[in-house]
Amino acid sequence: MTLSVDDSPSPDAVITCTLYASKPNHSGSKVTGTDGISSCAGGTPASCNSEVDVEFYNNYSNHWMTGGSGPRQTKCPPPLRSSSASATCTNKPGDPNTGWRTVTVGTIVSPNGSHDSGTAYSSVLYVPCV
Repeated sequence: MTLSVDDSPSPDAVITCTLYASKPNHSGSKVTGTDGISSCAGGTPASCNSEVDVEFYNNYSNHWMTGGSGPRQTKCPPPLRSSSASATCTNKPGDPNTGWRTVTVGTIVSPNGSHDSGTAYSSVLYVPCV
């Protein structure tokens, strides 16, 4: 997901930053997702914010639900800025595999005050919860 803001009245002065969400990791009963803003081109934004959630797919309601949230990241790149969220993955015997994804919500603001926001989604990890 790319966020873009104008840095001056000129249309050529644009700052773009890449927002990412990594596929979650699973270890034991813990699922962890990592997110952040990986790079910016055209300059450094005046401010950056990103937040990460790790979500699971609820087969009964047919909706994605938040399993865990991470702290807000407020530093601008470079270098890579990231944070992580984790959740406990539990199932009863016979339950289907659970789908997990990382969701990143981010915002950048240019020195002149223009801003852009977006959401990045990771690919889905299907695991039998322990």
